[in-house]
Amino acid sequence: MSSIPLLSFVIYGFLLLSPCNSLKDAADEGTREYFHTLKINSLPPSEVCKESSKAVNEGSSSLKLVHRFGPCNPHRTSTAPASSLNEILRRDKLRVDSIIQARRSVNLTSSVEHMKSSVPFYGLSKITASDYIVNVGIGTPKKEMPLIFDTGSGLIWTQCKPCKACYPKVPVFDPTKSASFKGLPCSSKLCQAIGQGCSSSKCTYKTAYVDNSSSTGTWATETISFSHLKYDFENVLIGCSDQVSGDSYGQSGIMGLNRQPISFASQTANIYNKLFSYCIPSTPGSTGHLTFGGQVSNDVKFSPVSKTAPSSDYDIKMTGISVGGRKLSIDASAFKIASAIDSGTVLTRLPPKAYSTLRSVFREMLKGYPLSAQDIFLDTCYDFSNYSTVAIPSISVFFEGGVEMDIDVSGIMLQYPPGSKVYCLAFAELDYEVSIFGNFQQKTYTIVFDGAKERIGFAPGGCD
Repeated sequence: MSSIPLLSFVIYGFLLLSPCNSLKDAADEGTREYFHTLKINSLPPSEVCKESSKAVNEGSSSLKLVHRFGPCNPHRTSTAPASSLNEILRRDKLRVDSIIQARRSVNLTSSVEHMKSSVPFYGLSKITASDYIVNVGIGTPKKEMPLIFDTGSGLIWTQCKPCKACYPKVPVFDPTKSASFKGLPCSSKLCQAIGQGCSSSKCTYKTAYVDNSSSTGTWATETISFSHLKYDFENVLIGCSDQVSGDSYGQSGIMGLNRQPISFASQTANIYNKLFSYCIPSTPGSTGHLTFGGQVSNDVKFSPVSKTAPSSDYDIKMTGISVGGRKLSIDASAFKIASAIDSGTVLTRLPPKAYSTLRSVFREMLKGYPLSAQDIFLDTCYDFSNYSTVAIPSISVFFEGGVEMDIDVSGIMLQYPPGSKVYCLAFAELDYEVSIFGNFQQKTYTIVFDGAKERIGFAPGGCD
């Protein structure tokens, strides 16, 4: 095998709606669809995995993307109980809080460039990870490890033997059985740049996330492989964790994909030129993909990465929203700060002016349906118990560069609580003048991260 050297909620109890047909604003065939007619279903999610029929781009390296609670995850330790929805939303809020903290840190500095230069390149994510998993081969011979993919983190890490405290019922990597594992010595220049201490002459690290989970271990370089590729990625810098805390429902670690030099996207830049994409499936019972490299389709529409974004993050400027084909009248000041495009945040957050306008128009278009008791977090909910079908308006989000993302029907409303016939608008207000575009609204789209050209693209129909 040839080698290439490298530089040394979705919520499981979620929207159980199935598209039936669409109401059009005119009878002409091909007219834009502005309302969706949906069948209401309170049955449990299917336990049969549905593979996406969408082919990946030629010349790319693709990994299957699955929800950690879904039947497509071979390392799933349990299905998601109804109570897990509240836990997912709690962690989601913590992640959002940490993103806002980062934005405020940037705003407190007199110069964004000074802020960027003052942050060490090894600064580790303090943001809780998402619920989507890829299986990655680590070591020689390779061992498949289920890792959460996360555009908000830089570090790649997996739990390793011998374990002081590791996640149960999921794979544990044994470095003593890998011919390519090389621990990073304390004396190395790389350790002196990124290490947080030494233990038995080994370079150590510790990273903590805002949901109180953490990973502690040693730095190493190792070979990473994808199951269908004929070559491996050698000398990838990873964290080998012998002590983890927090809950695992099918993952052994994290695959960081942000803009830091330690992320997998950056470490493979000489191969993929910092180009990767993903598609989040419409349900936990379906598969998506995480793809590196390949040809960019002409269907992808790009928006430039904001020059004022923190150096590790992917931010673009949101410019507007439409509901049911009606462009909302939102003052431009509501979008003065760029929006974070994040694989780990679940629900899209909007600043007060934007959210209140969206909520008002959405309620107006659903005024024929009874409002349900409101939650402090999800404040636009409907009881569809007496209906077999409902009509909900489409929602589109606009980004700089003339990009319009018409949100898939599966990303508009959230079943809450799971198993009921109560559904809520899957957006939330953020008491800060910034937007965060969450993975619930990204479903079925191909989201393209082009680091070399500093742009993010969107194309519909990326996965089933």
